[in-house]
Amino acid sequence: MGTAKTETVERARPAGVKLAAGATRKGVETRNRIIKGAREALEQGGMEALTTRRIAASAKVKLATLHYYFDSKEGLLLAVLEDLIADMEEAYRQDVALPKAPEDRVEALIRASWRYIQRTRDKQIAQTELTLYALRTKGSEWLAARQYNAYIDFYGHLVFEDDKDDELRRIGRSVARQMLIGIDGIILQSYALQDLSASNDDIEALIIAMRGYFRRLMAEREKGR
Repeated sequence: MGTAKTETVERARPAGVKLAAGATRKGVETRNRIIKGAREALEQGGMEALTTRRIAASAKVKLATLHYYFDSKEGLLLAVLEDLIADMEEAYRQDVALPKAPEDRVEALIRASWRYIQRTRDKQIAQTELTLYALRTKGSEWLAARQYNAYIDFYGHLVFEDDKDDELRRIGRSVARQMLIGIDGIILQSYALQDLSASNDDIEALIIAMRGYFRRLMAEREKGR
């Protein structure tokens, strides 16, 4: 999973985005504190609260130190995105041992996603705000693409952990895209309507749909061989 995530982060990185500085243990700890401070600001107050002064205060660093490690807002947001995905991966791994059969893994991933979503409301809203910021800010559109490519890589890799086969990797990413379409919609509807019973029903419907979609893709693969 680490390799897939690294490849996603490296893809088409704009010039001038500095992601890290300082290879010492102190440097790594300082960078991590800054990322944590930015995450807290984003999750608690949205993009409007994501000011350099607030982040520096939360991380207990000087403004000059913050700018040394991250010389652009987009660079810091990309680091925050990486951190959010790392947390999600760790939570999923601890939540459930994924079944061996890929189709069963699809269902297990959706259920694990829903459990994670229910206990991380602020994180989910923060990630939505991050997407909207990137789409609305001229020159930052790449961040939204990076965000969704990271999610697609994350889910797609977990459908077929051994995805050296190009066709299986394509199928995994196709399933991941459809999963995200459903999950994103359920997240917003669940938070807006606050109807857990309806949202649980929607998750069951998504599982049925994704199992059927997966079987169709695998059948097409067999016909084409």
